[in-house]
Amino acid sequence: MAGATQSVQPMQSEMRVAEMLHHIRAAVRAIQSEARQQKHDDVNGMTRRLGHLLALAIQHESPLDIAVILGSAAELRYFPDDAAFEHCTRTVQRHGGKAMRAVVWAVRHRCARAGAGHRRFVVES
Repeated sequence: MAGATQSVQPMQSEMRVAEMLHHIRAAVRAIQSEARQQKHDDVNGMTRRLGHLLALAIQHESPLDIAVILGSAAELRYFPDDAAFEHCTRTVQRHGGKAMRAVVWAVRHRCARAGAGHRRFVVES
């Protein structure tokens, strides 16, 4: 994922919550910056970008990247489609550390609390 996160496979299992938050905040800034550089009349640019980034993270089966993108999207009040959400949850539960699983749980909780009014994005494989 260019600019927003870097995959750090060896240290994923030792990642702490504070480090996860640092990665998420950095990714939010990068995603917002990329969105500002797009056309101003492109209202779907953010959802396309989030969908693309999450698709890449899923393709690489990177629990860190998945958790960071889900956390970043949630900070921006966007949530993936249900099928992608389930796939991400399974991947992070199998391969992610405690902090990554906590991020996914928090995002699921935030999505549930948002109710029907939340914005969704589609992850295309």
